[in-house]
Amino acid sequence: MAKNHLSEKLQKKIDKEKVLVKENNIRFTVTHLSPKGKVLGREWYKGFIAVTDKRLVLVSNSVKFLNLKGGDDRFSAAKFVEDNVACLEVEYFKETHSHRSVEFHIYTDKVDKFLKQIEKLA
Repeated sequence: MAKNHLSEKLQKKIDKEKVLVKENNIRFTVTHLSPKGKVLGREWYKGFIAVTDKRLVLVSNSVKFLNLKGGDDRFSAAKFVEDNVACLEVEYFKETHSHRSVEFHIYTDKVDKFLKQIEKLA
């Protein structure tokens, strides 16, 4: 049985939204970068990703790594790139005016589907 990475509260929110694309038990890395692009640290996780009609969410063991609502400043500042056929790369600034960024490499064979839905949210 697949592990449910969502908290009960987030699960209820997502249940009320239209899920456009999702995947459970995906692998992803979180890389912390200095303002000059130097890697400060990288961790591996297994989790859940979804794009709904309202948000992009990336979660592992009830911890929200990304919860970006379409149209908000943090969503607009994030960069979404197809790193390779099986990897969605998201470059994200934790605070809108921060110089430190975080890169997510999300390993899925649905990269094109995720990018298509993310574009609709923008």
